[in-house]
Amino acid sequence: MTFPLHTLFRLAIPLLALFALVPAFADTAHHSLSDRVSKTPLDVQNGLQEAAEQYRIQYPSTSGVDGKTARQDSAAVFIPKGTPPQGGWPVVVWTHGTIGVANGCAPSLNPRTARDSQYLNTWLSLGFAVVAPDYAGLGSDGLHHYLHARAEAWSVLDGIRAALANFPLRNQLVLVGQSQGAHAAFSSAGYQPDYAPELHIQAVVLTGTPWFAPDMSAAQLFASTNGAGTNAGDPKIPYVFYIWLSAADRNPQLKAADYFQSGALEALGKAQSLCITPLTETVMQQRLNAENSLKPAIQTLLEDQTAALRYPTLKVQPPVFIGIGGADINVPTAMQQRFAAAVKEAGTAVEIHNYPGLDHSGTVNPSLRDSVPFVLKQFAAQQPAP
Repeated sequence: MTFPLHTLFRLAIPLLALFALVPAFADTAHHSLSDRVSKTPLDVQNGLQEAAEQYRIQYPSTSGVDGKTARQDSAAVFIPKGTPPQGGWPVVVWTHGTIGVANGCAPSLNPRTARDSQYLNTWLSLGFAVVAPDYAGLGSDGLHHYLHARAEAWSVLDGIRAALANFPLRNQLVLVGQSQGAHAAFSSAGYQPDYAPELHIQAVVLTGTPWFAPDMSAAQLFASTNGAGTNAGDPKIPYVFYIWLSAADRNPQLKAADYFQSGALEALGKAQSLCITPLTETVMQQRLNAENSLKPAIQTLLEDQTAALRYPTLKVQPPVFIGIGGADINVPTAMQQRFAAAVKEAGTAVEIHNYPGLDHSGTVNPSLRDSVPFVLKQFAAQQPAP
């Protein structure tokens, strides 16, 4: 069901009254956490037009890679314009797509793209604060372990805790993610009951969602060049580079030349420092793809890594919106359709929307016409958080 914009604002008005009935989320543990979170104004160039206030925070977390190491991660927090409802602003938690694995690629340290700015400004204008975690290793120490489900989730959930403890926000949360961010959002929903049971997630919104099914290895995904053959680059090759870097970070004995052909080694060497856009440009200019870049041993390495990439569960408690671009090659449309069907079969309440002709990035903003009503409907239907 599609709502015109003026209807969305009419829907939002009674929800503001609902927000006012919910007390702020605060307890002794949050006061303690607040003392361990640093908060600085975000650089203006890295901000959003619809934000009244915007900050970069650094907060304590635990490494999801090894499950025990204490670390400090970062996020951006955007506060809407206007007077907050009693109890604080409801929260959209924005989990971003692939940007790279280097510290300096962190979204809180860079201007948002025009696409993401438009998307996040829409949520701010509707009266949602935005909490945007960077993920472990982006804007913080260590290598970012790309698509590591537990590492993404723990960092995101700890970022939410830190934001709730330091800003006028309420414990009413919507996890919203695109591409890698969809992976992070759905992983966070899966890990939340055990890792952060006090958080109240009312809805999850996903577009461009990757999925590694039990009968599908990462090698199967990355081996495809979408029919391009050896004469064109494959935009998925950077993803292989990033997953390799995660494996090599855990096992320094691995040798790149055992897994990559000589023509790909130069680009691989740049992957640890280049963010996704220049790295993809390099891959496409050099026409790198599975046939001319990967050696057979990469199959085994990717299969070994796949367990860390998989979701902890397909049955999550909050209702899930899944938007699928019909012309997506970065995360193939067929993979997203299989994911959506599997989530529904697992017993998750799911609403699926297909967008014919739209690619990986192009699906993001058009999906708002369906995802905003979906979120408002969940807020109206569910009981407020205690």
